[in-house]
Amino acid sequence: MANLREVAELAGVSIATASMALRGGGNIRESTRLRVMTCAKRLNYTPNQIGRTLNTGKANAIALLMMTSAVSADIVRGTSLFYHLVRGVLSVVDEAKHGLRLDVKSHEDPDLMQYFDQVVGGRSLDGIIIVPQFVRDYAFIHTLKKNGFPYVLMRPASFGRDINYVDLQSDYGAQLVAELFAKQGRRRVAMINGPAQHLDAIEREKGFIQGLAGAGLDRLTKRYGDFTVPSGIAAMRDILREFTPDAIFCSNDYMAAGAMKVLAESKLRVPEDVAIVGYDNTDLCIGLTPTLTTIDYRAEEVGRCLAGELLALIEGKVSSIQKAIQPFLVERESHSPIGRPGV
Repeated sequence: MANLREVAELAGVSIATASMALRGGGNIRESTRLRVMTCAKRLNYTPNQIGRTLNTGKANAIALLMMTSAVSADIVRGTSLFYHLVRGVLSVVDEAKHGLRLDVKSHEDPDLMQYFDQVVGGRSLDGIIIVPQFVRDYAFIHTLKKNGFPYVLMRPASFGRDINYVDLQSDYGAQLVAELFAKQGRRRVAMINGPAQHLDAIEREKGFIQGLAGAGLDRLTKRYGDFTVPSGIAAMRDILREFTPDAIFCSNDYMAAGAMKVLAESKLRVPEDVAIVGYDNTDLCIGLTPTLTTIDYRAEEVGRCLAGELLALIEGKVSSIQKAIQPFLVERESHSPIGRPGV
């Protein structure tokens, strides 16, 4: 592999000039810069990342940490829920010519604090995006803040105003579903939610219940799954043993798919007998029959926002991050039978 000295010799410049030309810095004439870059390409030269970090103090790389829990289903590895989020992060990182490291850690990992110590002190990263999922003691935030290490969390604003976050406004998204059911005159309502200690589940339940206030319900019941299809199946079967609802809100599309399977097996028609709405707007929605009405939380836009804001923090363009991305309702076939208005 070619080194910087060989690039400089081929271009007829000093090593310092070649280095500045490749970094895009210094008072270098454009013709010289282009000559150096052409020579580097000809020699298949790849800058040494360690040397670059020592010279600039920047690694030009960030981490995306997805957190799981040993007490719940691993929806990071077991589903495609985070695909569009990662895609959004990657698009911004690629455009900035930075590297992205994807890590998955459990909340219960005994070495979790050691991981964050290495993130802060390892000099291989400039910042980190964190996607926590469950209500826990986030002691690592103190480590990041104490060391002035750039970070941002994908979390509800209610998690704390003194941290850097991008809020998904999950409570608002769930409220849209509640308002839809109320306008349709639904009176026997069920909710299949994620784990009771999951941050998104907490926000979605809060918004759904608030949105149904004053709707004059005859009955409201809740069950808790784990954001997977099998848990949606189990929860729907349990609800039908209690009563037959006329509307069901599932706090993600995977559980909605499981619920629809049980409804079909029970000879209950969607949406003629039971309206059903999911959350996340995954590709699954258009593969179901009928197609699934859902909430789109703008996953790719959230990913772009997380990465863009973190890079701005790293570059000193902002001093804190408090952003929100508002979800929206995607109306398809599963919520409104013929003759009953969708809104």
